[in-house]
Amino acid sequence: MQTAFRKARASLEAKGVFAHGAVPDPIADSWHRCLKSGLDPKGEPLDAVISFQELREAKERHAKLIAIVRPELELLSNQIAGTNHMTAFADREGVVLDAIMDNEFRESECSRSIRIGSIWREELRGTNALGLALHAGEASMVTGSEHFFAKHGRVSCVSAPIFDSQGRIVGVLDASSEVAARQFHTQALVTLAAGNIENRIFVDEHRGEHIIQFHPREEYLTTQSIGMISLDDDGRITGSNRHAGGILKGLELGAAKSFSDLFQGGFGAALKPMVDGEVIRLVDWLNAAYFARIRATRRNPDYTQLKRTVAVSIPAVFNLPSAPGRPVFRDEQVRNSLRLAMRSARLGTPFCIIGEPGTGRTTLAQTVHEDLHDDRPLILVDCQTANELSQTERLMADILGETDTQEFSLQTGGTLLLEDLEAIRGGAAERLAQVTNRMLQLKNSPGWSIICTGQTDTMPNDQWPPHVRMAFSRLVQMRVHLPDLVDRTDFAQIVACMMADISPGHQFSPTAIEALKRIDRSQNLTGLANQLQVLAVQCPVGVIREEHVERKLGLPDDSEIACPRCSGNGAREAKCREINKVFRQCNANVALTARKLGVSRNTVYSHIPT
Repeated sequence: MQTAFRKARASLEAKGVFAHGAVPDPIADSWHRCLKSGLDPKGEPLDAVISFQELREAKERHAKLIAIVRPELELLSNQIAGTNHMTAFADREGVVLDAIMDNEFRESECSRSIRIGSIWREELRGTNALGLALHAGEASMVTGSEHFFAKHGRVSCVSAPIFDSQGRIVGVLDASSEVAARQFHTQALVTLAAGNIENRIFVDEHRGEHIIQFHPREEYLTTQSIGMISLDDDGRITGSNRHAGGILKGLELGAAKSFSDLFQGGFGAALKPMVDGEVIRLVDWLNAAYFARIRATRRNPDYTQLKRTVAVSIPAVFNLPSAPGRPVFRDEQVRNSLRLAMRSARLGTPFCIIGEPGTGRTTLAQTVHEDLHDDRPLILVDCQTANELSQTERLMADILGETDTQEFSLQTGGTLLLEDLEAIRGGAAERLAQVTNRMLQLKNSPGWSIICTGQTDTMPNDQWPPHVRMAFSRLVQMRVHLPDLVDRTDFAQIVACMMADISPGHQFSPTAIEALKRIDRSQNLTGLANQLQVLAVQCPVGVIREEHVERKLGLPDDSEIACPRCSGNGAREAKCREINKVFRQCNANVALTARKLGVSRNTVYSHIPT
């Protein structure tokens, strides 16, 4: 007699549909994703493998991580009972970088697919534990015919993601075998090994900081189940391991900024006895008690490397904050523009950055400023709003030395950034021309760098008086251009950098990056940042997929859609529109939509956009 799962499997292979309730939810959702990707369960899986050169570069890139993983991989291989198995480590892109297999597994057909350099992302290999762990961000087990492709039906595998101290997936640990009976035992071992690796990564990442280990039971302080929090000298939290979140139940660890946000008592009072080797008692703000000790990894700080900064008091409206910590300049055109901008600034030549709003004009200017004189003021004049003379009078008077108590002057030195220069008019334009002329005449150090930005090459403006046009023509004679975001070749790196600042626990699949690139956005980088914030809020922590991007960002808000299959049939079209409307109201949550409408998940999947 066929079980419900066997019937669902047979229906999947014969018709491309199946009863969702007969299959475990994670497997059923994965099968749906595979079907929507156009994969055929009876077809031949794509043998996706990177080139030898790409593999060598990937191993070099992850050499430090592989060195941490390898001992646990060997231990895990020894712990798995019986024969016919392999253990493997893959990076966050699903590429297998290291593997250990016994002789029996090496001789099997499976070994020819699961090999070093092979890619096991879900959209390429169908449902598999490694790809599922990357997608879900949690330990996954796929046994036999739970794999999407029938050809993988003989192997069973268990995978667990590995996270760094910021909650980002850095790799996956996998154990595969042609024996399904011991997989629950194997899952526990794989999860434990992944936890051990995470703790070693945590200590390595925060070596030189204060690492506090804690647990409700003192005897557990010597085990891998401890919670760990790293802090700087001022008690600010710089990272935590996953166990810390589980131990501190009821407290928002992700929102905590300092030691005092979590524990009662001062950081200094708690740190001193721990540094002396004592185990102390900590009490959190829910009155739960823990035993705690310090992990001895700290090195003495090199105070000679601390940068001296100079505080300059300037009006807030003109004070521009520092450039982002990790601006991305990997596009060839952008790199060339940055090189020219740096060269111009070092030679004391004014230059103009041309680009549409949101293309990174201000970021490039900030980068140039910080390279030349980051201890001096960076003064911003927004020419879009500076047409009232009173708005610029204080700045101009101070720089020209016309006030008794100027807060900065020509002798201060620094950078003057004129945003959208072509927009300035009237008396403000004449006053600004006077200031820039004086700055350009300044020959002695420290001097000023003058940078302006504009949207087009049509400068100087014909509406300026002749003497203003002549003054500003000196500022725009040297021009560097920035491309629109959609034309940049480093789009994927920009997305990764932005999302790391917004939500370190989220990552993007390659197809999600391509989907993001297809979405229209008039504000370039600004629009992208807004879209990433929406995805960070609406998507669970883990890997963001193409379907997430399309559902969260690609659906219209004010129209009702009917799928092509239902269009033209009045009754079916009305039902389809209702499903899509509720789907949008449920923020693209399939399970919630199904419950609200009283229909199956299969029904929802068949009507929503792919």
